[in-house]
Amino acid sequence: KKKKKKKKSILLHGDAAFAGQGSVYESMALTELPDYTTGGVIHLVINNQIGFTTDAYAGRSSPYCTDVARSIAAPIFHVNGDDAEAVVRCAKMAVRYRQNFKTDAVVDMLCFRRYGHNEGDEPAFTQPFMYRVIDDKIKHNDTVLERYKKKLIEEKVITPEEIKGMEDRIVGILNESYEKSSTYKEGNPDWLGQNWTKMSGHQRTATEMSTAITEDVAKKIGIALTALPEGFTVHRNLKKFWRKKSNPLKKETALIGLGTGEALAFGSLLLEGYHVRLSGQDTERGTFSHRHAVIHEQKDVTAQHRPQYRPLCHIPGATGEFHVSNSNLSELAVLGFEYGYSTEHPNALVIWEAQFGDFANGAQVVFDQFISSAESKWLRSSGLVCLLPHGYESGGPEHSSARMERFLQCCNDNPDELTLNHLEQLQDINWQILNCTTPANFFHALRRQ
Repeated sequence: KKKKKKKKSILLHGDAAFAGQGSVYESMALTELPDYTTGGVIHLVINNQIGFTTDAYAGRSSPYCTDVARSIAAPIFHVNGDDAEAVVRCAKMAVRYRQNFKTDAVVDMLCFRRYGHNEGDEPAFTQPFMYRVIDDKIKHNDTVLERYKKKLIEEKVITPEEIKGMEDRIVGILNESYEKSSTYKEGNPDWLGQNWTKMSGHQRTATEMSTAITEDVAKKIGIALTALPEGFTVHRNLKKFWRKKSNPLKKETALIGLGTGEALAFGSLLLEGYHVRLSGQDTERGTFSHRHAVIHEQKDVTAQHRPQYRPLCHIPGATGEFHVSNSNLSELAVLGFEYGYSTEHPNALVIWEAQFGDFANGAQVVFDQFISSAESKWLRSSGLVCLLPHGYESGGPEHSSARMERFLQCCNDNPDELTLNHLEQLQDINWQILNCTTPANFFHALRRQ
């Protein structure tokens, strides 16, 4: 709670995008979900009353562009952008609300853009009446700055001479900075900043490390995975699953399934002090009933009392934290959240799992704009893992289109260069596309990441 009070997120929106983009609603829907809350976001909507050239009446079905925020009962402050002090008051109220209640608040600032939506247009082509009014305001010097200067002078808060002194000082700062820009030299690119400083970037060659674990470690994890608290009643069908899961761990030559291989990878990382976060639709059980990372009490249960047991949280000696969470039915917002989480936690294994592989379709913009390209565009790194189970196996048109080539197309491989050093390949590539055909493949891939 203290961290959520010290840090706050502020998002800047346009009015048309706030009303029209589904990502706004999907993201706001995470606000009160326990494993996805950020302690509230302050949304500042710059409401210039048009969406590029689309009038407000044609850009939304609600009276206000901010009505989507009513779905989470967020307070919405509508304010005249020409009234500087009113804008400040609304901003302060939004901040206080967010700090006290740890949830979203919205400021809808009604204003205009002098030269149209992109400030380089001819807005009168499509909004002649609006820009006749705006041009008349500008012609009569009826701007926010001039209004506020006049108000302060009339209230004897400041003199015209003091205002002139402020303006000269600000213009001087701007001119000085402009002069310095001609000799400015860009420093070294910040490929790996803050939490990533100890990670190997493009300047350092990574060291190859073994991803194997000892037999004793595997048995230690296996005991924790298959042990249940005394008196805890599991579903009758899960008893068979538990026996099937525990038997291979007792035999040196027995075959281990995909779910167990995954659990061994998670458990070994937790023992080494790394945090593991797994998120997505149905991830606690696993869409194909292969994981069961959360066990539910079957008898001693009521609407208010629902005991759960998470085996991976009870490995003796493990110092890493294990979090697994069923998300709401959103791909775009949840994948975006986990991507952001991964950028701040390089030493954690952060995983988003699609319910079915091709449900990645609903989050394609996150793959394209962030995961595959953020390192090149913004020099920001991420170690996010995306699991796309059963992506292409003739499950019908809606459950079989997560073809690997769709993701391979976004790889930054240079067709004119061939790097034979596999460590350099792993470092230079923007992401790795893996087809894990055995539990061992899957285990080592997760451990390597």
